[in-house]
Amino acid sequence: MASRSCKHSRDAFCYVCGQFINTSAKKYSVTASAKMCEAYKAYFGMAVGDPDKPWAPHFTCEHRKKTLEGWYRGKKRSMKFAIPRIWREPTDHSSNCYFCMVDPPKRRAGKNASAIMYSYLPSSIVQVPYCPELLVPTPTDT
Repeated sequence: MASRSCKHSRDAFCYVCGQFINTSAKKYSVTASAKMCEAYKAYFGMAVGDPDKPWAPHFTCEHRKKTLEGWYRGKKRSMKFAIPRIWREPTDHSSNCYFCMVDPPKRRAGKNASAIMYSYLPSSIVQVPYCPELLVPTPTDT
């Protein structure tokens, strides 16, 4: 399914967490940052997948990139989740396309603004938080 007909650009969302990246915020190419890709694989135990697919985001937000790279360098940082958002090809735009279902541009700014509602869809499986079975990993010596 081509992302051209999506309501919002896939690259306006973070590959790692799925959150909307504000147009004024910094975003980083997932494939251009080798250190971030290494940290992602070490932290989550899986490589960055589908970076060449038209239906997957190709950028990460600054917070996730800095957190992963800081953890990889041995700083006491960790994500808020044990398993990142998993991206799959959407089947249709009306009921299974994350980029069509989430509507961030209508969000008001400020600390009292309502949160963006992020959809739970088969094409975008939500992150899994830490639990006794899923603990914060320890960085290995590199």
